[in-house]
Amino acid sequence: MELPSYSCVLCMHNIEETLFHLLLECPFAQECWINISLFADLTEEPYNILNSFRIQLQVNFFMEVIVLMSWCIWMERNDWIFKGITPSVHSAMSRFKVVFTQVMLRVKEEWKQPMIEWLEHTL
Repeated sequence: MELPSYSCVLCMHNIEETLFHLLLECPFAQECWINISLFADLTEEPYNILNSFRIQLQVNFFMEVIVLMSWCIWMERNDWIFKGITPSVHSAMSRFKVVFTQVMLRVKEEWKQPMIEWLEHTL
């Protein structure tokens, strides 16, 4: 499939939209991560960045947080491309909060309270 452009639609830097750029390097993505108090050292390999996120989070549900934020960034991108909805960090964070709350309904009972506390403390 040939597209008119392979540039990231979430930033104005005319950079090719690779997975690394979209989810970690893009200023939009970085702002999303910072909003949940996660900071990426972009000189590191992707696995090391994710491991750093795990260490920064210090919670058993770190993978849920990482996957959900990645998904929220992806959805902001898709909403812009397919629906013409202007991406915003506020929208991504609102979506994150809603989906994280829904995930809490299905987690192990011992995770529920720590997740509620983390969400209240973080957002």
